[in-house]
Amino acid sequence: MSQRRVSPAFALLLLLPAASLAEEAAPYDLNAVVRTALANHPSLRGAAAQLNAFAAQAQQAKSGYSLKVEATLGLTRLQNDPSFSVPPLGTLVFGKADNKQASVTAQYPLTTGGKLEGLNRQAQAGIAASQEALARQRQQVALDVTTAYFSVLKASQMVEVARDQLKALQAQRDAIAKMLEQGVVTRIDLLRAETGVSGAQEFETKARNGEAVATAALANAMGSAADSALNVAAGDAQASPAADLPGETAAAIEEALRQRPELRQVEAQHSAAAAGVDVARSGKRPTAGLFAQYDAGRPTFMPETGNWSAGVMLKLNVFDGGATSADVTRAEAQAAQVQAGLDELRNGIRLQVTQAFLNVSSAKERVKTTEQAVATAEEGVRLVRVGYENGVTTITDFLAAQAELTKARTDHVTALFDVQIAQSELRFALGRQPDQG
Repeated sequence: MSQRRVSPAFALLLLLPAASLAEEAAPYDLNAVVRTALANHPSLRGAAAQLNAFAAQAQQAKSGYSLKVEATLGLTRLQNDPSFSVPPLGTLVFGKADNKQASVTAQYPLTTGGKLEGLNRQAQAGIAASQEALARQRQQVALDVTTAYFSVLKASQMVEVARDQLKALQAQRDAIAKMLEQGVVTRIDLLRAETGVSGAQEFETKARNGEAVATAALANAMGSAADSALNVAAGDAQASPAADLPGETAAAIEEALRQRPELRQVEAQHSAAAAGVDVARSGKRPTAGLFAQYDAGRPTFMPETGNWSAGVMLKLNVFDGGATSADVTRAEAQAAQVQAGLDELRNGIRLQVTQAFLNVSSAKERVKTTEQAVATAEEGVRLVRVGYENGVTTITDFLAAQAELTKARTDHVTALFDVQIAQSELRFALGRQPDQG
């Protein structure tokens, strides 16, 4: 039998679709969803655009120190030739009706009373503030997508809990059906068991819907369309990387006050406000600058003084009705307002960190108590099942015990993932960047 040889390039083409499908089917773990969100989320693009705007503003402020050159071209047509009357001499004409103007003017500031320096400090502070805002938004995006990821895992676990409940009730119903054939139980028991199965089926349907909604929310948190199909990797809620978290509230607060981006952002805003005070005060100070002008074409009615002119300009605001003083007062009030906001922010951070720290401790305690509740409920179901088989307990007792077990398992799953979410919120409260764990 002859063999058909395939070129390496063609073989690669044959492999590409399968590789692409495998890549698309690769499940998302926590690191993958965070990386995707940080790369795609629209809010980060908006924050980056704001940073670019402040950078452009800084460049604009810096240009104030530069030499300015302007070129002027103009044509003026008068109704009549410029003239005036001298009774002994008659009418004297000293120009033409058509007048052209072409000039180049250069200006350079010597001092602006601190205005340019203040504007540049404001611009640099704006860049710093927008950088910190972008850093905090990255943290917010990472927290949102992390919470959404654990919500998907929790919803998947809820589906498993619902499925286990349905299987248990179906098995019990089948057992009752056999017992009914043997005349051991009444038909009412079978009907009640069927009702329990119907309720469990509805519970499973709701759990599946919850999983679908959680997956859509995760896609949205990743910066994708909410209807995007996602393959989420199964996670272990018991895997709790909390060794890097502070062990005491005081240490957590100290870390947060040291590295929260909002603090540095508001501090930069305060620097900008302080620079605004200097800008306002510059209105009371003298300004000076150099200028030079070359006239290639001048109006015909202007006296002939040559093509070049140069000089020094000095300006001083002697009286403006108190406008500059009011501007200084306004700028100082804004600086004081930002300082008050900074103090309020520090207090808010202390409260947020304290709450996040306590939430972690509370969630861990609930894991222990719900774990014990699950064990107790499982033993209760076992005893009720044995009692029912021996005619000691009723089907109602069994259904109630199964409902208690389902609730205990649901509470336990919730507590497990609440620990993960609480730890993520604590990291967010500490101001840690996503790549810090």
